[in-house]
Parts: sequence; C-alpha cells; structure tokens
Amino acid sequence: MVLPFSPPSGGSGDPASWRPVRKRRRTTRFSLASGPTAAGTPGQAAEPGCAVELTEVHARGEAWWSLGFEVTGPGNLLRGLLEATATLVFAPALPDGVKLGTDDSMSYAEWLSRQPSAGYDAGA
Repeated sequence: MVLPFSPPSGGSGDPASWRPVRKRRRTTRFSLASGPTAAGTPGQAAEPGCAVELTEVHARGEAWWSLGFEVTGPGNLLRGLLEATATLVFAPALPDGVKLGTDDSMSYAEWLSRQPSAGYDAGA
C-alpha cells in the first residue's frame, strides 16, 4: 500500500498530529541457539528469537528512551523466549536513580500523543 506523504512546512499551520522527532535505534536479536546477534544478520529472522530495540528519541530538546521486545517463532515458545531475553537484558543493575515502572510503560504512539504540539522542536 502506498500512502501520500507531505512533510509539515515548519510554520504554525502544521497539523496537530505531526510530531517532529529524531530517533536513533540499536537492535540486538537473541536466538535460542546462538545468543545475541547483530541486527540484520542473514538467516536469523526465520529462527525463533527475540529482537530487543533500544531507541533514543529527541523531542522538544529533551532526550527520551524506549525499549521494545519483539518475539518471533512458534506460539508455544514465545513466552519463554520473551522471559529469557528480558532476564538477560535486565540482569545488569540500572544506573542510580533509574527506576522502571508500569506508569512509564506505553506505546510509542501514546507517548507522542502526550507531547505538547506548541513550539515543537526536534532539538538535538
């Protein structure tokens, strides 16, 4: 499917639904047989595994982070793959002052919708 795309002009007449952001993604894929592998490794997508994506997002001059897990494989393996990968990812201690909680857990679209639109600047 092809959708028409026209970026916002940068003026005050931009649609309220536009949220300019700058993102940098880091992805690692964990498989049952081989442990962590680099994203995009040929042949890895067909194997059961879990991709973990850490994304740095800059919006309105602030830096935010998102963490996502995407599990692939037979249905009976998905939960175990996710739990095993999460155990590996969260094994190291978090930096002082960093706490992860369900109050901060939301979809990317929900997070974007909560950001104010007035004077929006992708920032550095």
